[in-house]
Amino acid sequence: MSHEDVAAAADALVAGLDPQRSRLLLATADGALAGWLNVRHDPHPLVAHWGTLHHVQTHLAFRGTGTGAALMHRARDIAREDMGLEQLRLARAGMGLEDFYSRLGWREIGRWTGALRLAPGDDRDEILMALTL
Repeated sequence: MSHEDVAAAADALVAGLDPQRSRLLLATADGALAGWLNVRHDPHPLVAHWGTLHHVQTHLAFRGTGTGAALMHRARDIAREDMGLEQLRLARAGMGLEDFYSRLGWREIGRWTGALRLAPGDDRDEILMALTL
């Protein structure tokens, strides 16, 4: 992904932020953007008690340094303390990150088989995960 691709994605994400419904968390290291994620929730009374994580990403240079875990811990704290949420959910492409999330307390709650087509002939399950706050 090029710098321009990332900038366009970041601009679209920031444009859609609403302080009543979402938070954008950024991780930096030595002045560089190391990772980010977005916590969102829907204020509708039936689902206002849970939120979702979106765009969970860590720069390749910072993987394995604890950056992703730190972002996930901070997201949990903000969701519970600032947003008043009781549960977080996320959907992940089946790319081997389930152990990472499990170590942080997340549990798999289901799968959508073959839901994501990364390339022709490369269909992956979308793995649904939840974390009780």
